[in-house]
Amino acid sequence: MNTLSVKFEIPAAIAFQAGLDLNNISHDIKQIIAFFLYEHKQISLSKACELGGFSQWEYFEMNRRLKIPILYNKEDLRKDMEKLTNV
Repeated sequence: MNTLSVKFEIPAAIAFQAGLDLNNISHDIKQIIAFFLYEHKQISLSKACELGGFSQWEYFEMNRRLKIPILYNKEDLRKDMEKLTNV
């Protein structure tokens, strides 16, 4: 997989106010981006987990804690059920 390295600066006061772990800020920012992109339907759940570095179960737990809606509808269920019948 090709990766991009992104560098930007944020004021320390904002990082502190946002509750970011200053010793692991890159990881925290990647998780925030993963949540944002998934919530705005720009990437799938599996891609959000890949980007954020967590399992789907960890993602669901963080969603619950942060009160982020899980985007899963009847069509998603139908597709998942169809995939399972072909296993």
